[in-house]
Amino acid sequence: MELFRSHCYSIYCNSLWSRYKVATLNRLKVCHNDILKRLLGLPRWSSSSLAFARNGVNNLDVIRRHSMFSLGSRVELSTNSIITSVRQSAAYVWGPIQQRWLGLLFVQNVG
Repeated sequence: MELFRSHCYSIYCNSLWSRYKVATLNRLKVCHNDILKRLLGLPRWSSSSLAFARNGVNNLDVIRRHSMFSLGSRVELSTNSIITSVRQSAAYVWGPIQQRWLGLLFVQNVG
C-alpha cells in the first residue's frame, strides 16, 4: 500500500485541472482503480470501493478533493500581495478553476 500511496497519490497540479472531458476523467479513474487491484492481485471485475476501503487508501475522488481543498486554503490564507490581488479579481472568483473546486468540494445530492 505504501507503493500505491507514494506513486498514485501524487497527481501533480490536479487541483488546477478545470477543463477536461468527463470521459477522460473516467478513464483516469479506471486506471487508478486497476493499479490498486493489480497490486493486490485482485480480478479486474472486483469491487474497487471495497478494495480501497479494506486497504485504507483513498480513491481518486478523495485525492482530488484533498488537493483542491489544500490549494484553496493556501490561496485564501496567503498574505502575498500578488496572490491577494489575483484572489480578489473577478477572473479568480468566477473562473473555471474556482467553479470546478466548488463543484467538487460541495457535491450535491440530486433526486
